[in-house]
Amino acid sequence: MAINKQKTKELLKTINELFDSIPVQNEALKAKVKKMVLGPALEDIRKLVEESRPPVLLIMGRSGHGKSSLINALAQKDVAIVNDIKPQEPGSDPYYITFEESYATWKVIDSRGVFESTKPDGSIQEDAIEVLKNSILTQKPDVILHAISTPETRNLQKDLELLESIKKEFEKKHSYNIPTMIVLTKADTFENPRQWPPENMPKKAAQIDDVLQYMTNDVLKVEKEPINLNYPYYGYNIKSNNYIGIIPVASIKDDTWNIDTLSDFIGKNLSEEAQLDFFQAQQRKGPLKKLSSNIIDRFSTIAGGIGVTPIPIADIALLIPVQLLMISIIGALSGRQASKETAFEYLTATGINVGAGMGLREVARQASKLIPGGGLAISATIASTSTWAIGKSAEAYFFNNEIKSPDFFKRKEKESVEK
Repeated sequence: MAINKQKTKELLKTINELFDSIPVQNEALKAKVKKMVLGPALEDIRKLVEESRPPVLLIMGRSGHGKSSLINALAQKDVAIVNDIKPQEPGSDPYYITFEESYATWKVIDSRGVFESTKPDGSIQEDAIEVLKNSILTQKPDVILHAISTPETRNLQKDLELLESIKKEFEKKHSYNIPTMIVLTKADTFENPRQWPPENMPKKAAQIDDVLQYMTNDVLKVEKEPINLNYPYYGYNIKSNNYIGIIPVASIKDDTWNIDTLSDFIGKNLSEEAQLDFFQAQQRKGPLKKLSSNIIDRFSTIAGGIGVTPIPIADIALLIPVQLLMISIIGALSGRQASKETAFEYLTATGINVGAGMGLREVARQASKLIPGGGLAISATIASTSTWAIGKSAEAYFFNNEIKSPDFFKRKEKESVEK
């Protein structure tokens, strides 16, 4: 499971109704908390869900350089036809990859190979360069993946000049630069294919890094830094008007290599509204956990919005709907459903009695035990730190299957600050 946008919409309605149903001593305070705390929290999740959209990925390069295999490796399923001999893609029309279990969709433009010696079956337009140019100008991709076969990096001048001219034209028309990365495909076939994987073959690792050094120092002439300091041959961040990175991969079916590095790099350079669908489709725990941590930080800041009017202990349950929403979304990012039941699962695991048939108001009262007293009222600082700690506790439960109380994370944070 994952964040089902329709179910999340229903969850937002439930959280709003829960807040309205909580009896309080001070109705004016309740109205203020709804405006300054609950309202922004609901809006944050509404934006995450309603403004999210499929990422638009454009794959360019020569025929036979592994564009289709690269798409299949990223999607983790066969969605593009692979043909190692004859040019396969007749045009650059976009298609959608649907990931039903993850409630996610990608929009992909697998462009016709440039500088082909023959024309693909079904191709109407003769000029592959014009097809590619029009695709970039009209589709406005979030990222461009320039696929280059690792064994063929010595004959690229025309390819680089083509991309530079297209990007200049795009930037002139749309006033922004599309993040573009070189993907060195077929790294496994470079030099001796029997020496694989590079983690176990020092000579192969050195050969791959030699290609990276050649591309960055001699061809592109750019500054660079390793994406992974432990494994520099995984690729480099580069500083150039045309490219932001260069990453080698192998897209062998059921035996891919370094695709996770590429996926993380793509996701990091997507706009926020395209990240949810991109990461949910792959169901990779690391990137989804980063999204979870961002939500925790945001919700803890929102909870601190009670400002100069602390919440009396008697009305502490007013904060619970916000925290239940946060817990539900964290659970959904980990693979559960975005629902109140997901939040109840966490509460039960951490020792909060959520019995069968218990009403939402009673649940809120029980869950308020997670927030420390701190005197006669809950200040902005306590509201913020408590929300953060509950979020980290829920994150540990859903992502790591660890049951750690919110107090554990508050003590850990306090020790860190003191050090």
